[in-house]
Amino acid sequence: MEEKIVNKDIVNSFIKGLNVIKAFNAKNTNMTLSDVAKKVDITRASARRLLITLESLGYVHQEDNFFSLTPKVLDLGYSYFAALPWTDLAYENMKNVVNECKLSCSISILDGTNVICIMRIAATRILSEGIHVGSRLPAAYTATGRLFMTHMNDKELYEYTNKLPYKKMTDNSIIDSSTLYKKLMDEKKLGYQIVIEEIEDGLVSIAVPIYNRDNEMIGAMNIASHMSYKNVTRLKETVLPVLLKATKETNDAIKLLQH
Repeated sequence: MEEKIVNKDIVNSFIKGLNVIKAFNAKNTNMTLSDVAKKVDITRASARRLLITLESLGYVHQEDNFFSLTPKVLDLGYSYFAALPWTDLAYENMKNVVNECKLSCSISILDGTNVICIMRIAATRILSEGIHVGSRLPAAYTATGRLFMTHMNDKELYEYTNKLPYKKMTDNSIIDSSTLYKKLMDEKKLGYQIVIEEIEDGLVSIAVPIYNRDNEMIGAMNIASHMSYKNVTRLKETVLPVLLKATKETNDAIKLLQH
């Protein structure tokens, strides 16, 4: 059954079209008309019209009975990315982090109850965490997500932690809002966040903030590593200072850029 948002100013067909695009992912790169209709929860007739429209615009390719996205879809995300001039400033500093630490470095932002990776430079050493540009991870269990939370005022943090979805992803995962709220209240002045084996066994991540000229957090530079490669103490002693230096230089450059 198709669900419509009741608001005369909202174009439901446009929402459906975006949902069709979002239906394609790493596990569903090629889908039939029926696959798309089922995944988006719309009728076959609606799916057909939307796919034909997207194909006419160059966003979808059809071969036999299967549909797939084309590289033109990247234009949609690039429009947002191009509107963030500070990412260019961060890029050079990210390269320095990767060269010095020999670990992959990412920049992520908060989007609702998730964080999204918007930039990533991979190290030559291959890690298996599978993070790539566009990856969405639960804010509750990421260093970036928690770092954004520590920048909320007390009321915002309380309300936000109460609306987060919790799941026991590992034995260390925090699964109740009161525990997370108290932890983050205690760590508000820390200046960084580290999450140890809460989203995946053996995975530790560190994030440090990126600010705009108004000292508002707009993103986080982060590194993730498996415990078998570098222990937590070494990450704090060697990687964290490098990240802090990189974000300071990025923040300083952003303030100059935005004057």
